Amino acid sequence: MGAIFAVILIALVVAAVALTVPLVALVQRREQRRLEGLAAWASSIGWTTYAGSVEVPWTARLPGANPRGVRCLFTGIYRELPVSMAEYTYQTTHTTYVNGQTQVTTDHHDIVACVVHLPYTYPGIEVAGRGSGSRMWRWLNGPDQAEEVGIDEFDRDFRVHSTHPELVRQVIGPALVRTHLAGMAPNWSLHGTDLLVYWQGRMEPTRVLPAVDSVIRVANLLGR
Repeated sequence: MGAIFAVILIALVVAAVALTVPLVALVQRREQRRLEGLAAWASSIGWTTYAGSVEVPWTARLPGANPRGVRCLFTGIYRELPVSMAEYTYQTTHTTYVNGQTQVTTDHHDIVACVVHLPYTYPGIEVAGRGSGSRMWRWLNGPDQAEEVGIDEFDRDFRVHSTHPELVRQVIGPALVRTHLAGMAPNWSLHGTDLLVYWQGRMEPTRVLPAVDSVIRVANLLGR
């Protein structure tokens, strides 16, 4: 009886492998066609494609801070400013303990990053919508006079962090505040000349230029 079960088990393993190999090949072919389509789209608007892993300094500001996380990069000029668009990936691991055994789960995360390269250098600064925890912290502890812009409606909804807090109000002026409050500006971070915005998912050509427009909108309102 044990020999029969062993034969059945081996047969199941062989069948699983036989099904998995062509499935993996199919997924790889689909991904290759997708990347080729992105490259063709980039070429159609005069942008350059860099395939494969590309190291760029601004991955340090992305989730996971994976220096080898960019799997494809597209660069070009849009509205007279140099722009970089990238697909970026990173991994997180979770450890659980079940019946005295350790189980490690690895999750893969896909990010699309948009960077507009500005003609001037700025201090490090980041603007992000507040979550419930941040709102509660501010309610309990009061306003952070060092890094808030001094407009309560904005400060309640958005958190600002900067390497030079004394310059926050010079960089984020009333016009940029109004744009954020109107829901027309994304979360962003700025370091040196690189204005960065990112979102989860994979790159879709129809979303790229509208996303770049939103980043350039922020760029044009810096200091205003």
